[in-house]
Amino acid sequence: MAGPKSKTTKRAAKATAAPAIPDPFEPAPSHLAPLLDYFDKSSVYITHVDNHPAWFKKRVFYVPLGLNVVIALLLLWRAYAAIPWYWTLTMSILGHENETTIHWSKTPLRKLVWSVAWRGSVFLFDWLLITVIGPWPWTFFFESPGNPVSWRYAIGFRDREVYVRESRGWGASDLLGQAEGSSGKTGSDNPFFKTRILPAVDPRRLMEKTGYMLMDKDFDLVFGAMVDATQLIDKKEVSVDDFRTSVFVWVGSETNGQWAVWPCGKLDEGSETEAREKIIFFKDRLTAMGKESLFFKWIELVQYESSAPGEFTYERQAATVEKAKVLFANEGVDLDAFIKDIGGLQGLPGM
Repeated sequence: MAGPKSKTTKRAAKATAAPAIPDPFEPAPSHLAPLLDYFDKSSVYITHVDNHPAWFKKRVFYVPLGLNVVIALLLLWRAYAAIPWYWTLTMSILGHENETTIHWSKTPLRKLVWSVAWRGSVFLFDWLLITVIGPWPWTFFFESPGNPVSWRYAIGFRDREVYVRESRGWGASDLLGQAEGSSGKTGSDNPFFKTRILPAVDPRRLMEKTGYMLMDKDFDLVFGAMVDATQLIDKKEVSVDDFRTSVFVWVGSETNGQWAVWPCGKLDEGSETEAREKIIFFKDRLTAMGKESLFFKWIELVQYESSAPGEFTYERQAATVEKAKVLFANEGVDLDAFIKDIGGLQGLPGM
């Protein structure tokens, strides 16, 4: 009897054993559990600490804030102007004749075609406003459980801020080779590790951009988690250094698994400090020339161009520099000479 019991015990232990963690990941620290409990186990997360100056982050944030306020006001104005017309049109359809009623038998064909085409264009325009443009201010001001405004209201602007990104359109099963049709490779051998993770944690990219500018087709910011992480730091339950550039993924099943982390930030110490120093140097040189306002115009230009739909490619960066040359020339500054004087664009936001 002893033999069979021993085999059964071994099989049970093997079934409940935690799954192997792929290289280069390791078990996540237990003291980060309050934040990790917030995470969706089907997604991949990246944390990093943004060391850009608080005043710089404030300037960057004001650009999308102003843009969304303008869009919201335009949408409200359109609703104010259009709702009475749609109501009148609806009443006409229900049989109550009014100025929008079309008498098909009495209306000339040319006028009839024009009226139908014009109304169709109005319908299409308003539909695009609601489905494409409308979600922008909604997600910026009201999206739950977190949004940019609630995040800034909760934490303000700080010299050291924690950012949390979540995978968009892919997840843990892809990274661990478990998705249908995947290569079966895990960890650093997985194609998603090379094409999604490595570009997202590239030290140069993190050095050149503030965390708010890192949203793209592969990752989105998790504002609720960012607030939670900051509150844990304020309560002294964790250190801000615990959130230095790291990749988190849930390994195993829903009930039998664990969070794993790749603390890649340990490999690029000092890069964020270098970015901070380069931005301050850039601003100080313009301030010494009496052109401090030009620095903020530069920031607004880069933020606007980099936030436009699509990737901020090298070609788009080059076009942004050309626009900046005109901006600087209007202030009597030769941008090419200035860039050479400060040692190039490397380390500056978005470039």
